[in-house]
Amino acid sequence: MDQYDNPNIDEALAFAIEAIDRGDMQLGYAALEWVLQREPSNRIALLWMACTVSDEGSKRAYYSRIQS
Repeated sequence: MDQYDNPNIDEALAFAIEAIDRGDMQLGYAALEWVLQREPSNRIALLWMACTVSDEGSKRAYYSRIQS
């Protein structure tokens, strides 16, 4: 997210999704972590975060947070 001096949540989500779509899971994960630090229950970020992890337990944990 170096291109953003002070991104808002929507900009950070868009940046994360673009990174994930390009296959850069690490960058997408980092951007999503930033979002979730500010909005821990952001359902869009949690859903995309589940896409960045390969561990089934972690995926379930993110999906579970979406439902609560």
